[in-house]
Amino acid sequence: MDIDTLDDEGGGGEEGAPAWMATFSDLATLLLTFFVLLLSFANMDVTEFKEMMGSVREAFGVQFRIRGDFEALSDSPISLGETPPGDLVEVVRSDAEQARELAEALRERGLLDQVEVTPDREGVSVRVRDAVLFDTGEATLRSEGAAFLCELGEVIAGELGVDGVIVEGHTDDRPIHTERFPTNWELSTARATNVLRHLLSEARVDATRLSASGFADTRPLSPNVDDTSRAANRRVEFVFRRRTEHVDGDAAPEE
Repeated sequence: MDIDTLDDEGGGGEEGAPAWMATFSDLATLLLTFFVLLLSFANMDVTEFKEMMGSVREAFGVQFRIRGDFEALSDSPISLGETPPGDLVEVVRSDAEQARELAEALRERGLLDQVEVTPDREGVSVRVRDAVLFDTGEATLRSEGAAFLCELGEVIAGELGVDGVIVEGHTDDRPIHTERFPTNWELSTARATNVLRHLLSEARVDATRLSASGFADTRPLSPNVDDTSRAANRRVEFVFRRRTEHVDGDAAPEE
């Protein structure tokens, strides 16, 4: 039978794929290439990549080392940092802990009911009402106040975890006009100074650990609206300043 005759009668082979399939294949290939490029430009986790490559090398039995390369001793990635030799490490005792210790020391000496122990802007404050130490409008210590300070001085002398103690004098807003105290500034400063002098002379507190300040009525605990609030504002505060201890690190190697 003639081959030409078979082709005319449709007995030959089947026709090829439709023409649109070639265009679709090209489009799919281009999309795949596009996404591969996006992946290559994305951020790569270097650590995970190295671990993966290490697994591949082990699987194929390829192991080699390049001299000078760094090898981690840990299986998990860690962050390494250097601390310069001789650097200082700060160790700070919390104000709440110091306040508890001071309150316990004052309780042992029977003084806690005459004071108020609270965390302060600079450490811990021990507040004493002026009536415990002085008569109204005076800066001379009462006998009861002198005895109180002797007991308090032992607490101050034994408190080694502070940078020092500031004796602060405070008054209410009522003005004072006397020959000795023209204003509340003189009164508050004189009271703080007399307390400090008594701690030095009678309680034998180290002078390098004490200082005195007078603030008149500039730092009230509450608004001066009645006798109760004014009585609370008339006070002497002992501010135990927090200490930051410095522990030297390893000494720097000598050159």
